[in-house]
Amino acid sequence: MKTKKPPTIISCVEELKNFCICGYGKSLYISNQIPLKIVESFIEIMNEDMEITIFDYREIMDNNSINLKKNGRTKIKLNKKYEIYKQTYYYYSKNRIKYLTTMMPLYIKKYCCYTLDIQNYRFMQSKIFYASYENTTDLINEKNNLNITRQSVYLYEREACMINLAKKEQKIWKTINKLEIKPSGKYNYDEEYIKINKEVYVRLSLIDAHTRIIINDILIPRNQFNKEYIKSFFITSLNGFSLDTIITDGYRAYPQIIDKIGAKHQLCRFHIMENLMKPINKRINILERKIKSHKNKIEENNQKIQILKAKYPHKQGRPPKKDNKAQKNINNRKNLKRENSQYTQKLSKYNNEKTQILHYKDRIKKIFDVKSYKTGINKINKLLDKKDELPDFIHDFLKNLIKKIERALAFTKDESLPKTNNLVELFYKVTFPGKIKRIYRTVEGAMNRIRLNNIKWMEKNVIERHIKNMENQ
Repeated sequence: MKTKKPPTIISCVEELKNFCICGYGKSLYISNQIPLKIVESFIEIMNEDMEITIFDYREIMDNNSINLKKNGRTKIKLNKKYEIYKQTYYYYSKNRIKYLTTMMPLYIKKYCCYTLDIQNYRFMQSKIFYASYENTTDLINEKNNLNITRQSVYLYEREACMINLAKKEQKIWKTINKLEIKPSGKYNYDEEYIKINKEVYVRLSLIDAHTRIIINDILIPRNQFNKEYIKSFFITSLNGFSLDTIITDGYRAYPQIIDKIGAKHQLCRFHIMENLMKPINKRINILERKIKSHKNKIEENNQKIQILKAKYPHKQGRPPKKDNKAQKNINNRKNLKRENSQYTQKLSKYNNEKTQILHYKDRIKKIFDVKSYKTGINKINKLLDKKDELPDFIHDFLKNLIKKIERALAFTKDESLPKTNNLVELFYKVTFPGKIKRIYRTVEGAMNRIRLNNIKWMEKNVIERHIKNMENQ
């Protein structure tokens, strides 16, 4: 009778017993502490007759305090593809028998069949680039020879976002606190409208103007957005932070709101000039169309004159009065030249008006390049003194500007104050660019993408930037 061979135990040193792999005939026992890649490699190379059992590493530990006793096995289908077994045990605790099934924290979650790398694939992919759930599902199935459903990919990503995003955000703020990066008290604020599944939402963002820390960034339905909500957003977001100045665009409600929360207000120079450029561009476009039309008419008339000249080439002396055709040809040429003269005068008028408008635009632009508040006021007054010469829309713009000049030139009283709100505009382009803005069909999906990109923003524009500045000092 053949005697059974003793089991083969592979282990390096006593301290690595929890990474043990044991062979018993056609069965292979692998510790639940072995990395997943090694387990999958064994599964790939094993014959179909071989059985792989994952056991709890505490079973073979010398200091096994709970004294695990084997109590059968439970079969599972890893990734719904490979059949393996999990060792079950019983043990005594407080004179009561209890049961335990081997857990596989390095491979798979409880009550799941797909491994952690499959579950987290969509989340890890979304950190690098966007792809639809359908394309991601096809990629996972093709790469791993699986048949996972799109719904499963969606649910796993949703769970991964809830866990990983919160952990990453906490880690970011711990690093910021450790590096002692504190808000400067000067903040850029803006909002943008986002259409999700035919519904309009508003994204409100508040960013530190100097450290670039994202103080708050939320997404709300359009019907909730009003003056009171903006006020509560500021109060809630800035609770516990220093507050000096808020930089915004020219929305009429901002001055009253910001005054109520006790902050200074800086109007964005870019948005002020943008309001001016709308009527300027409208008038300039009209002038350019007229200039182009008149130039084309002059060119057409010149071509007609050349054709008329070709019919009756110039000869010495005047043509006889009896030559009606020649006289008619000459009169036609004179009329065309007279028309060209009128067009040329109008061209000169339109070009002068265009040059004058651009000149006034440059003078208004220079108001925001001043270093003192008094100089800015003087520049506006000099323009207003020529109100009879100013186009109506420029005169109206200057009258409105003088009413809010203190907020427009607040930067002259504080050199560290930005003149524009461009930081938030850049923030929007980086964290939720237009090419993916209309892709998302749920608020949750859009917000997860925004949070993920916000984490990258904080890592690169806050932490890395601060460390570089410290190194350069």
